[in-house]
Amino acid sequence: MKRFFRKINFIVVAILAVTLVSCGEEYPSEGYFTIGENSYNINEARLEDTGFDNGYYQLRLTMDNTAHNDFHSINFLLYSEVNTYLPSATYSPYLYDGNFERKFKRGAWVIGNDIEGVILAGTVKVTKTNDIYTIRIDCKDVEGKEITGYYNGEIKVVM
Repeated sequence: MKRFFRKINFIVVAILAVTLVSCGEEYPSEGYFTIGENSYNINEARLEDTGFDNGYYQLRLTMDNTAHNDFHSINFLLYSEVNTYLPSATYSPYLYDGNFERKFKRGAWVIGNDIEGVILAGTVKVTKTNDIYTIRIDCKDVEGKEITGYYNGEIKVVM
């Protein structure tokens, strides 16, 4: 009977150890974007500083699913007063009126090798809590297709 309890104890300790190690420090990222009625999963977001212009940094926010065989991605070129993170705000299209605050220059989506669209209308709402971002996309591309999306997780900053 003691031998049975030792085996059970060993199994329980092994399961707990694997569970604790697999939890780690990494926050699970998850999200999606839709084009019309088609939905695409995203599990990663990156932020890249593409330069300083008109008193603001131009940051490219790219969200995609690196583990998926069929490439799909959505990105936005946002204006920001900082380049090390993306401030919480609702970003709307830049209207060529000289006001760059909380604006995006353009967005784009890509599916596979030859299907893509340009986004010039709508909003990208960003909420940052510590290192976790919640992003909500409510846009239209230049062909009038509804582009929506949601992302919750960390954003890797690429310099």
